[in-house]
Amino acid sequence: MMKSRYYCLLAAGLAMALAAPVSYADRGGWADPPGGWTFVEEWHNIPLLDGDPVWNNNNGSDSWSGNAHTQEFNDFEVYIQDGVLLGDVVRIETLPGEGDTEDGITASADATVMRLVDVGDPRKLGFSDPSDRKIFFLGPLHKPGELTVDPFIKGITYIARYRIFPIKPDPDIGVGNALVDLALDPDGDGVPNGDGLLHFIPEASDRAHVGIGYVDPNDDLARTLVGTGYYNQGSLEILVNDASQVAGDSASRDGDENVKILENADTSLFHTVWVNAKVDPNDPGVIDVRAFADGSTTAVTAQIIRAKDGAAGPDRPNPESLSGNAEWSGMMEASFNIGSAGTDAAGGFQYDYLCATMAGAFDPQPAGGAGVSVWDLY
Repeated sequence: MMKSRYYCLLAAGLAMALAAPVSYADRGGWADPPGGWTFVEEWHNIPLLDGDPVWNNNNGSDSWSGNAHTQEFNDFEVYIQDGVLLGDVVRIETLPGEGDTEDGITASADATVMRLVDVGDPRKLGFSDPSDRKIFFLGPLHKPGELTVDPFIKGITYIARYRIFPIKPDPDIGVGNALVDLALDPDGDGVPNGDGLLHFIPEASDRAHVGIGYVDPNDDLARTLVGTGYYNQGSLEILVNDASQVAGDSASRDGDENVKILENADTSLFHTVWVNAKVDPNDPGVIDVRAFADGSTTAVTAQIIRAKDGAAGPDRPNPESLSGNAEWSGMMEASFNIGSAGTDAAGGFQYDYLCATMAGAFDPQPAGGAGVSVWDLY
């Protein structure tokens, strides 16, 4: 698969896309949606610290240094696994034999991914911000000023292939003892059967590990984040309103109400998730979400309450905003949200491709290399 990242406009309206022949890349065992993806990221460069054409890290959940502290991390001998120095907190890697499929059957030779590692709070080592204590990127799906209506009225669809890059949490770098305990006892049952590495990253600040966020500066009740994450042991989940905490958990984590897409999964392996979302036809304050994993065409469903009785939904998923950038000030925005958002969070990801379209909420169809005659659009 050629590695590239680009924006493109839909070449035709949705009606034409449904009727005309379309070329498919067949990611994750599914055909691409009608008209293709209008946002595609397949990583061959790390995002620029400033002025990147696709990604932006100027938001309240980010303190990325642009890899300015690489040598210092190595000088401090910051290890993320046994014998593995941290080095760059964000890097591009080629993983032999880990690639996705072009036809739903045959695996490609390798995967080119972005590895992102949050080691905790390096300010404990004397670093000043930007200290890499949280690393969070936004990728807008459109240019400033182009979005004029709530995109969830028509619906959005996205696909993401990613996995956990397990790291050893180190309290000397600001990681709380609760996360260290989770690495040793991931089930929270008092039996220390973990390997000391974080194979999931607890929910932080109601953010997604991967998601699409919508912000309207003139209507806070429309604020929406449709996201997924590896928030608990062995599961990939849809992020939903979550007002309670995981029972008996010493870290006081959120995450027990999230909806599981995969259970008993090896989170150190790549999984691909297809997500679509649209305003509920009976309640504009509710977003209906349908998620699919690893080539399945069976939906896992969830609802996100963004507004209820004239107020924000309780503990709703929380998108980050581009509003700190002059060109986005006062603008509606719909953006990919990816990364680790909490100062006291820690963990690692490897992101393969991320793709999205605002042409509708599409259920996936099986891969096959030819046009798909019937698409579920709800």
